[in-house]
Amino acid sequence: MTPNPNEAVLATEQSADSQRDASAPHGVGPAALPTGSSLEMDAAERERLLTLLHGQTEVLSLISTRATLKETLTRIANLAEQVIEQAICSVQVMDPESKQLVHAAAPNFPPGYLQAVDQAGTVEMSSPSTLSAATGKPIYLPETLTSSHPSEAQSPNTALSYGLTSCWAHPILGRMGTPVGVLAVYFRTPRVPGLGDKRILASLADLARFAIEHDGWAEALRSADQRFASLAANIPGVVYQRMVTPAGQIRYTYISDGVMDMFGVAPQEILADPNALFDCHGAQYRETFRDRLLEATRAMKMWDVEATIVSRDGQRKFTHAIARPHKEPDGTVMWDGVILDATRIKEAELEAAATEARTREVILESISQGLVLYDKDDRLVVCNSHFRGLFPELKDLIQPGVSYETIARATVESCLGAEANGTDSDEELNRQIESHRARHHVAEWRLPNGRWVLTNENRTTDGGTAVVYTDITELKDRAAALERSNQELQDFASIASHDLQEPLRKIEAFGDRLERKCSDELGEEAGLYLNRIQSSTRRMRDLINDLLSYSRVTSKAQPFESCALKQIAEEVVSDLQIQIEDSGATVEIGDLPVIDADQTQMRQLLQNLISNALKFRKKDAQPIVKIHSQVLSGVRRQSLASPFPGDVCQLNVSDNGIGFKMKHAEQIFSIFQRLHGRAEYEGTGIGLATCRKIAERHGGEIYAKSELGAGTTFTAVLPVNQTVKEA
Repeated sequence: MTPNPNEAVLATEQSADSQRDASAPHGVGPAALPTGSSLEMDAAERERLLTLLHGQTEVLSLISTRATLKETLTRIANLAEQVIEQAICSVQVMDPESKQLVHAAAPNFPPGYLQAVDQAGTVEMSSPSTLSAATGKPIYLPETLTSSHPSEAQSPNTALSYGLTSCWAHPILGRMGTPVGVLAVYFRTPRVPGLGDKRILASLADLARFAIEHDGWAEALRSADQRFASLAANIPGVVYQRMVTPAGQIRYTYISDGVMDMFGVAPQEILADPNALFDCHGAQYRETFRDRLLEATRAMKMWDVEATIVSRDGQRKFTHAIARPHKEPDGTVMWDGVILDATRIKEAELEAAATEARTREVILESISQGLVLYDKDDRLVVCNSHFRGLFPELKDLIQPGVSYETIARATVESCLGAEANGTDSDEELNRQIESHRARHHVAEWRLPNGRWVLTNENRTTDGGTAVVYTDITELKDRAAALERSNQELQDFASIASHDLQEPLRKIEAFGDRLERKCSDELGEEAGLYLNRIQSSTRRMRDLINDLLSYSRVTSKAQPFESCALKQIAEEVVSDLQIQIEDSGATVEIGDLPVIDADQTQMRQLLQNLISNALKFRKKDAQPIVKIHSQVLSGVRRQSLASPFPGDVCQLNVSDNGIGFKMKHAEQIFSIFQRLHGRAEYEGTGIGLATCRKIAERHGGEIYAKSELGAGTTFTAVLPVNQTVKEA
């Protein structure tokens, strides 16, 4: 009788409950065997179940011995044919890429059947196996397979052509409920499955599921092993796993072949005896290794250790071991780690350090001063030979690690000399230590050999100290010479103001008397001589007065105070009124600021500049003198790139006089320097030199811009506010 499609589906639905009961445990073994009442079970059924049990054991044995999936599934197919009478079994698995069923095992199918099925495509949607996989339920076609079945409508009935008239197909479902294959049995005669048949079929499908999933796990494990082996082989170092038991036993459970290249020791030796690896390390490393590893194990902290080894072939190498711990349930700690060959990096670091040391030494020795560096703990790091040359008596003391206080005491005692007592040395040392606590400290010392040294201490960014020792003997000698020169200048000023002035007054007085009383008696030639004597005497007086003014810029300087430049300029113009009227000049005074200055010297500066403008006038033009100023910030000096600190007053005195060529712009400020002869213009050549000295004493400068025949502008740049109120 030919089953209709509705009956086939009904068979599928009716078997669903029994299929779920049979496959619910998803395990293998006795729990998965079909069960029933012992009274109802005859001897044949018991024999069949016993065969199934033995077959399951064989399948599990094949799985445990890592047999291929085809071998395992073939044994399951043979087992199905053993326990299901007249069955011809095939096991199909789902291809992961095409998501189609493919035959994995069909040991007893008619010759040519599988090829015919593949060519006809009946393994796809036209077969009971595909329907079972698609629905996830067993499909039972107990009678003849005919082309009237809807699944056969689009393809030839390959099964019938090979004499297969009945089929039971049971899905092989994975743990997530997705189909991973189908176990199908065919018969040459119509066959209706009994309850025991269905349970056996479900048990075999579950066994096949276990075999398929286990093969997947084994394949994943093999793939992971291959990837790990490839990774371990390609890492430039040694990969290892080390275990430390709760009792403190240490051994390696895995170590890669790279250990042979790095240490010259075979992995098998180390797995058998860890000391084979440690023998390549130095004695100190070996002696402390166990305690350090056990301490890291108790703390469960990273193992990060650098070491120097000597491999078995005698090569000196640098290693860097890094490992992370994890604890097993029994308390054993497993260390997964890697040992890297850091030889090239370490050698590069050592070479870089050596290069840095050589560079530092070159730099230290290229410095003309003595230099000493201390670390943040005030311990000597390095010093150069110039420092040793300044203090040769400290040559045995100067060693890296010596404290700042020790060297300071030695230098203090050296500078104070043998005549100083202990109290003097202690007091001076205490002062130096106290000064050392500041970020910056400067002091001067006189060495036993008579030379002078300036010490300049500065804190470094890392908390250390850099001390620079500069030999300032030459500067001291120059300062002493300058002091002597200033004293001589003061002495000259004193002489000029008293001793030289008195003879001049007598010469002038007797010359005047001689002219008044004896002019009629003197001849023309004698009168000419007398005029020359009187003229020279006046020039001598002017020269002495100007020299006195020049020397008094510093020797008779007054403290800085607020000075109204406009008022001073007006007073100077008033004093020069006769000279202004005689020359027919016009003097214009603009707005001038109030600045910190020496009022007397500001008067002298303006008087010299205005007098200069009136003196060097053109004969064919009315003299015009303009005095104006402006207050500016960020003004740069003419001679230096650095700007003036703070605001400055730019004081300008301009004229329309004869001017000069700019190549003489510096020459005119030198003492006794003149651009014109005395016959053309009077003067001593000291006035502008005095102006420059006044400007410099105020922390400023003066310069001139001129054009021959077009006039001159003198510019004095003076700070508005003096940081030091006293000169």
